[in-house]
Amino acid sequence: MKVFLSHSTKDADFVEKLATTLESNGFETFRCEVDIDKLENFVAKINDRLTQSDICLLVWSPNAAQSAWTKEEWTAGMARQVEGQKMRVGTVLLREDPAYPIPPLLKTKVWFDARSDQAAGIRDTITWLKERKSLQRLSGSKAPVYLPEYRPKDFVGRSAYLTSLRSEFSPEPGKLLLYGEPGSGKSTIALQFGWDEQKDLDAVIWQTCGQRSLDAITAELVARLPIEVATLPPDQQRTAAREWLRERPALLVLDDVWSTDVIALEPKGACSVLYTSRLQSLPGLAPKQVLKVEKFTESEAEELFHTYLDAEFSKDDVDKNRQALLDFAARVEMLPIAVAVGASLLRAKAASALGKAVLRLKLNELSDGAKDVNALFDRAIASQPPFEQKLLAACAVCVQEGFWLPLVAQIAELSDDDVDDAANVLVRGSLLRVLDRERQRFQMHALLRDQVRARLGEDALNPLLERHASALEALFKDWQTRWQECRECLDEITPAARRLHERQDDDRAWNLADRGYSAAERIGELDVALRIMQQEEELAAARGDAKSLQACYRNQANILYAWGRLEEALQLLQKAEGIALELGDKEGLSACYGDQALVLTAWGRLEEALELLKKAEAIALELGNRDQLQRSYGNQALILADWGRLEEALALHKKEEAIALELGNKDQLQRSYGNQASLLIRQKKLTDALTLLTKQEAMCKELGNKDNLGGCYRIWADLDAARGDRAAQKEKLQQALALFTELKMPRERDKVRAELDQLNCAD
Repeated sequence: MKVFLSHSTKDADFVEKLATTLESNGFETFRCEVDIDKLENFVAKINDRLTQSDICLLVWSPNAAQSAWTKEEWTAGMARQVEGQKMRVGTVLLREDPAYPIPPLLKTKVWFDARSDQAAGIRDTITWLKERKSLQRLSGSKAPVYLPEYRPKDFVGRSAYLTSLRSEFSPEPGKLLLYGEPGSGKSTIALQFGWDEQKDLDAVIWQTCGQRSLDAITAELVARLPIEVATLPPDQQRTAAREWLRERPALLVLDDVWSTDVIALEPKGACSVLYTSRLQSLPGLAPKQVLKVEKFTESEAEELFHTYLDAEFSKDDVDKNRQALLDFAARVEMLPIAVAVGASLLRAKAASALGKAVLRLKLNELSDGAKDVNALFDRAIASQPPFEQKLLAACAVCVQEGFWLPLVAQIAELSDDDVDDAANVLVRGSLLRVLDRERQRFQMHALLRDQVRARLGEDALNPLLERHASALEALFKDWQTRWQECRECLDEITPAARRLHERQDDDRAWNLADRGYSAAERIGELDVALRIMQQEEELAAARGDAKSLQACYRNQANILYAWGRLEEALQLLQKAEGIALELGDKEGLSACYGDQALVLTAWGRLEEALELLKKAEAIALELGNRDQLQRSYGNQALILADWGRLEEALALHKKEEAIALELGNKDQLQRSYGNQASLLIRQKKLTDALTLLTKQEAMCKELGNKDNLGGCYRIWADLDAARGDRAAQKEKLQQALALFTELKMPRERDKVRAELDQLNCAD
């Protein structure tokens, strides 16, 4: 491997060290002051040696900057590289002077720093030369470097992707697919890699594919190669292009691949191929040759904001508004193109306060003239076949957090098979994300969702929103038996109910919200249940609907009671009681008394609690409300049991059980079984207690009732303790603790934890 050392003779001492080290590592060097005889033609000799050399290594210093011959040498070497011949130019930075800066053209090439540590600079130079030699990247004749004119100026982070690419393409040629959502930065990574690697390759060809035919792509590709095949048929053009590329160390970048047809351009041989696409796979690529491009991390977004904004606003100002900037990045889901466009728009607002400018960024106006985020998504949507577009439209009326595919199928009015096929196409094209394959849960990017809705317009959107509400109504009508399916759609309830309220369909909206709340509360999704009722409270207050408002207060109080927030729960129940008295709503009043009694019982105020339960019982008997009657019996029994009046308590639980069986209310029935089992344990009737607990456990699992399942295990632990089985007792308490912790029920959680601690101490 021949190395031409271009330098000023005034730097001869350093160049002597460099040349000696090169030669000791097996490189052949040329220095004009050593290798040209005084009688030889100086110019001809330098030209010959430049022609014969593999590398032109420039030693840069103020002396070299002022040497006309040195400039002739390195510019000649650079010209050969640009023309595609095998010469490579590298720079060793020996000394620097502001008066003699490194030429901009050299800054983009390979250079090694020997300013503060000459030995380190020489070592780095040797390492690079050895890599070039081992990779055999110096062969081949005239070859082009064709990359887009710009080099990425906003490239931040993402070094892991570049490392993965270098690993795949070194030391042997390879191929790799970068895939990801529109705007995830696939092309930018590929472009940066192409610019980084072009100095070490005989050819780098960038070919944009897009939604075009293979023949059109081929014609554009061969026009960039030094081959005369324009008059040949497309298949012969492809053959000629592959033959030319495979003969030399090269990189072919096939950017924005829409069709698998482009694999016909793969040259193999010495040429590597880098694909970028929304497609998640291409024929012939193994899984390890496929790399997903993810969204920005917070640190990458922050680095980009500094890159764009520090010069205009100052680093301190960007740091001060860090959270606002990251909040914007989160709104666009850290999509690299959206973050970059947002930063670009902010840069143009240097006269404004940065924090205020961030808040005024509009997601539907993310275009800076060079990049248009919404247009990018619009093209992706428009390219989809009809069924896929129908599915995207249906997805866009569901919640952003994630949606259930069977619900989308009803909205889109597509068969299950058609929806599955369309979903597979959209997932493979990175327009849908799989959240949970088993549960059929998916998600689409927020900006894609917004663009789909914008394309639809109000006239097309309204029928989809109505089908969304109707599908939820049909599902939640049977929430008690279809709770597992309802679980997948709980987050859809609040937007659907709000839209129905906006259309003055208040009865439909309330019924949907009430069923959604009941399902969420039953299966332990208490956060969702509370959100549903908080929205209903807001809307009921706005329209002056006192009856609905009363129900909202009671339902919210139930959640707060479960979380141990008893003061807040009682305040809401007292508000509900006031409304019930004002409306003369005895049924609502009975429910309020029963719920307030639970709070008083938790505080140990049992006489007051029993008095309220007796009032609730009287109203239930007057109205013939069997459901409230059974609840009153059950809660009265708990107080009697606390007082040790076990037979009276058991009798009330039997009444509760009979009404629950009459009404087919399995939820109340399992509660009765558990409470009866607790009494039977205290009476040493362990076999009967075990029978009831087994029934309760099965019912809780059938109903998805987690809090009562936790209560069942806690009572079961008492049964195991009575039987002297400490291991089983611990296991049941641990199961109860896990459930109460998950449901954020501190009173129950802490009681169980204390029992476990006591057992562990005893051991």
